[in-house]
Amino acid sequence: MSVKGNKTEDSYVDFKKFLPLVQTRNGTCIFHLGFIYRSLLRETSLSKGDAHRITEEVIRFLISANLKLITAPLIREVVNVHLLKNGFEKERLQYTRIGLPFYDLNQTFTKLDDSENVVSKIMNWVVEEYYAVDKLIDKGGQGEDI
Repeated sequence: MSVKGNKTEDSYVDFKKFLPLVQTRNGTCIFHLGFIYRSLLRETSLSKGDAHRITEEVIRFLISANLKLITAPLIREVVNVHLLKNGFEKERLQYTRIGLPFYDLNQTFTKLDDSENVVSKIMNWVVEEYYAVDKLIDKGGQGEDI
């Protein structure tokens, strides 16, 4: 299996039949092996070898989970678990998704009628979470003194 990410390596038909479809905002699409690898290199300080190893672990997990449909946030969560399993705490923080769980967002929309208040609350929440994660990254993934 190759996950390095150029077009010929992305198009291995052998694995596509085992990988679930990815649900996006624009509908469903075929999972491409290189997406995870390239995003790990772009968004974290992992070496190419470590990014390759994590990507292969994630792909093996997704195949073994036998899911019919996955989402980008789910893929990111699975990648984060594998980063943690391999001792990459700082890189997991770099790769983390900042935002609101569906339940919390639903509660915000349900309780607030004014759209400006909803947007303001969401933005404040995201900004606070960003700064908290940024502090952790600055400390190298260690949680002391925060």
